[in-house]
Amino acid sequence: MKYVKMLGLLAIAATALMAFAGTASATLTSPAGTKYGGEIIATSTNSQLDGTVDITCTHSEVKGKPSAAGSTSGTISSLTFTNCSRSVTVTANGSLAIASDGTVRSTGARVTVQTTILGFPVHCIYATNNTVVGKLTEGVAPAVMHIGSAPIPQEATSGLCGEDAEWTGTYTVKTPATAIVVD
Repeated sequence: MKYVKMLGLLAIAATALMAFAGTASATLTSPAGTKYGGEIIATSTNSQLDGTVDITCTHSEVKGKPSAAGSTSGTISSLTFTNCSRSVTVTANGSLAIASDGTVRSTGARVTVQTTILGFPVHCIYATNNTVVGKLTEGVAPAVMHIGSAPIPQEATSGLCGEDAEWTGTYTVKTPATAIVVD
């Protein structure tokens, strides 16, 4: 469960970064009224994955860009988790999409967690597939992505991993510095 949470965290981080991701009819603007197409960077100092093993990270960062100016979807160029209580490796950054109601979905993010369970070394892999990872608070500067108990499914690895992990955390959008609006 913790590993899945870590993946969820990864997805959320990516989602926060991709706050610009969403439905085809929505438009990402920053500042208001101006289609945004630049890099988005979001960071968290309180990410946690709860599952078979609880994992806490004191720093996570997600970077990405909308697929086009004003697009509410895009790919994540970088996703990192550092200062974690267990080994966490991002093997795929994935993409994010954000709906006009602020719901953030992640697809293709993949995280591997390595730990020891009952004295045995175990690695667990968690991946997103159109997974709801959180909600973007928009219209304020800075924008914030709230990840709350987003279950991230485990890929077939070890039976000791649990079928998913829950991710929680808060990602603050550092770039752009102006409010992000999805309309």
